Amino acid sequence: MTTSPTTTRQVRSFCRFCSALCGIVVTVDGEQVVEVRGDAEHPLSRGYTCPKGRALGAWHHHPRRLDAPLVGRGPERHETDWDTALGDVATQLRAIATEHGPDAVGMYMATATSFDAAGGRMAFRLFQALDTKSRYSAVTIDTPCRPMVCDQLSGNAGLMPCIDEDTAGLTVFIGTNPVVSHGHTTSLPDPVNRLRALAASPRELWVIDPRRSESARLATRHLAPRPGTDHAIFAFAIRSLLHDGGADLAYLERHATDADVATLQAAVEPFDLARAVDETGLAASELTDFVAAVRRHGRVGAMTGTGTTMSASANATEWLVWALQIITGSY
Repeated sequence: MTTSPTTTRQVRSFCRFCSALCGIVVTVDGEQVVEVRGDAEHPLSRGYTCPKGRALGAWHHHPRRLDAPLVGRGPERHETDWDTALGDVATQLRAIATEHGPDAVGMYMATATSFDAAGGRMAFRLFQALDTKSRYSAVTIDTPCRPMVCDQLSGNAGLMPCIDEDTAGLTVFIGTNPVVSHGHTTSLPDPVNRLRALAASPRELWVIDPRRSESARLATRHLAPRPGTDHAIFAFAIRSLLHDGGADLAYLERHATDADVATLQAAVEPFDLARAVDETGLAASELTDFVAAVRRHGRVGAMTGTGTTMSASANATEWLVWALQIITGSY
């Protein structure tokens, strides 16, 4: 596209496609987006943006983009003004709540609330005005085990641990592929360089995923268990550390009761090496190497993704990932 240098300008912004919020520089000619590239001066994304971000112009100017509210169904659907559209929505919601009770109206607040603080706040006010208990989010749909386990173990459903990139020695990603997803509940802009840094010696990055994903190719080690058996890896690791050394006993003495530690030991006791091999399909050496890596670093930072949070063993896996980090004093 030919542009005139007198009308072309560059505007700094950020990408709205995912919660990584990568910095971008947008070249515009009047109201037309000409080019989108990563902002090299952005402190987090450092010039990185993915193909989706670079395609923002095509998305913004797409001929089928919805630029005005519509009401009606099928051939009767037609464009209207905002007052009419919002009045129609209010009438429908009021009728449903009156007939079936306020909990019959569900509200979904998704990832895009990260991009618009004012809009997110107003959406929450709408939720309060509806007086409904039926509130959902990207977390409750994609990963309900995380807030549940967070609540059970910390007392706060929103206290979701994340990787401390500055101090991480051993990092483990389980069922997540941040090179493509840019993180899962924890944003990871500029993911390739960040993963390379986490894998740079003497650091180690382990990826546990049945598929050799883009992130697994950057890892120090890749374990490919049978889908849905991640819990057995962590149960075996916890059992080994409590039985044969590697757990931070001084930390546990300060922060856990003997009864709690005994309960954890009893829960993982069946997961000896033979059972872990049988369930996961991994070689015995792969499992013992993982435990050795935990012992080598003493601490571990782990992050799960939809590969585990959408599995049948999601709750157990999430709980055991927390338990591994707790017994090593990693929190």
